Amino acid sequence: MLFRKIKTTAFRKEEIELALEIGPAVTVIASGTLFKGTVSGEDTLHISGTVQGDIDSRRMVWVDRSGCVNGSVTARRVIIEGEVNGDIQRAERVEIRSNGRMTGNITAANITIDPGCFFDGEARAIR
Repeated sequence: MLFRKIKTTAFRKEEIELALEIGPAVTVIASGTLFKGTVSGEDTLHISGTVQGDIDSRRMVWVDRSGCVNGSVTARRVIIEGEVNGDIQRAERVEIRSNGRMTGNITAANITIDPGCFFDGEARAIR
């Protein structure tokens, strides 16, 4: 029983940290949507559809399992569960999760590459 409680508490803490990082507003590019052009904004961008162009967000870019980005990404935090074809620049944290696919170079302070993902490029850690 003690193990279950510790596991639940750790999970909640991660969810709380992620919610705080996402911020008060989220822009969603829904599954089945194709956006062509440059996307820039102050808030988190959640991509379930396809973006053909560069992304510049002051918060987070989250590419979920059905999402695809063909262009460079500049954001404080980038989570890849779908596909990114392009470079990620000046990020504080980049995560390529087990289902993620990334082709391009990463320049970030913290880089996490999970087992099972696909990554073809160079990763450069910065301070």
